[in-house]
Amino acid sequence: MICSPAMAIRLLLVLGLSSRLLVSSCDYWTIECATTGQCIPRDGICNGVFNCYDKSDENVCSGKRLMIHSASTTTTTTTTTTTTTTPAPTPPPPNNVEESEALGQKFARTFNDTLHHPRCPKLYTSVGNKCLSLLYFVKVGWGEARALCSAIGGELVRYPSASDGEFAALLKYLREIGMTTDFWVGGRYTKDTEAWTWLDDAPMDLGSPYWAVRHTDSCSSRQQESAPDGKPEDVAYWTNTSACYHYEQAPRRDSHELCAAVTFRHYFYMSDEDCLSVRSPLCEHVPSTAHDLTLAGDP
Repeated sequence: MICSPAMAIRLLLVLGLSSRLLVSSCDYWTIECATTGQCIPRDGICNGVFNCYDKSDENVCSGKRLMIHSASTTTTTTTTTTTTTTPAPTPPPPNNVEESEALGQKFARTFNDTLHHPRCPKLYTSVGNKCLSLLYFVKVGWGEARALCSAIGGELVRYPSASDGEFAALLKYLREIGMTTDFWVGGRYTKDTEAWTWLDDAPMDLGSPYWAVRHTDSCSSRQQESAPDGKPEDVAYWTNTSACYHYEQAPRRDSHELCAAVTFRHYFYMSDEDCLSVRSPLCEHVPSTAHDLTLAGDP
């Protein structure tokens, strides 16, 4: 509701209904439309009926009241925040001295386990009934390993008999000290005899208990002598007639890996390896040599 004509005029001026209100030609009881110069009764404003041709008498209303427009101006201020990133402090360089000293202490412990024993010459330790030199920190080919063993009064180790328990003693010892190095031993394939032999030309026993069981993609047979009647329940008969075996416990046939080694991945059982690949020498002391005079330790 509009309280008085004077209040209505003031509101219309605020809303900008018409600048012509200030110089209106209409009389006191009428009011001029915004654009047409038409005079309409004052009570015709906001009554829901368009009395002005330009509809200005109703366009200034909200419901049946004049719309109130705020004369204030809203100013939007944009604040720019600048984030300053403080660089992380540079970490100190690693203490290579302490790390190197720790490695040296570990080396000394392993050296003492593998290259020192009062019963054996210097650079040798006692494993079973043998004096062995486990030069785990040296990585050379098979021929170089043999030459290195000779230089310290020994030879690449040989295990001609499984019954003496020496090979079992080696496996037990390597596992007890936590060794992970692969070692060359004194066995190789000789083309003259087309057989695997030790360095003294004694034949190497192939299969158990020396050689590692390995998986192969090709099929292989396991020929065994069976009973004359060849009954199906006979184990040998079954192995001979089986279609395919994917495991073998012997040097690979038609292979170019012609030198023997005991390797960590095969739990230190023997395997045929490339002679030019690098591994550590596993030397056995050979008594009664000139080297004993210079390498023997105190009893």
